[in-house]
Amino acid sequence: MASKSGIRPAGSDGSDHWHRESIAWQYKISSQNKGRLKLDIFVHMLLGMLMLVRLSPGIVSLLGINVQALRRWDLPHPRPWEFAWMFSLVAAVVGWRSIPQNSTFLLKQYILGTIVFGVLPVFFGFIELSDDMYAYIINRKYTFVMFGMPAIVLWILFLAICAQLHGLALYFSVVLLKAWRPRGDKLKLR
Repeated sequence: MASKSGIRPAGSDGSDHWHRESIAWQYKISSQNKGRLKLDIFVHMLLGMLMLVRLSPGIVSLLGINVQALRRWDLPHPRPWEFAWMFSLVAAVVGWRSIPQNSTFLLKQYILGTIVFGVLPVFFGFIELSDDMYAYIINRKYTFVMFGMPAIVLWILFLAICAQLHGLALYFSVVLLKAWRPRGDKLKLR
């Protein structure tokens, strides 16, 4: 056996490492990308909490409840893509639940939910805000102020972060699906 200070067997210079046992690539990839996907989903949940605070005056007014403290925030009326994006949090919960069990079914549902309720609302948000962003860049004109800043800048920043998060989540999910795929003919016989 190997020892740090012992004599190495004759004819062995340490380059014969290729035959030794190592962790299979799919387990290594799975372990790395599970952690990355968990971090991505956690940040997604934090953004969801932020969006919930932003949408709370609109949600309260839709329910017909009059809360004076929320009216003092003076936030712009919520846009439809913001409500649609909130449903991506359900997909995030499904994705979180798929990780410990290596559930490919739940992970596929997460991918579908992320595309439908995450990527598409972000895409429509960019389209809807493109004219306002162009006006802000060219003329420094804006219509709403949120938290002392032009709302268009905050919306575009939020959408850019979401687009990046959803893109990374989809990448990590596809890599995990490949790593979790059953291998060999033994599994086909079952």
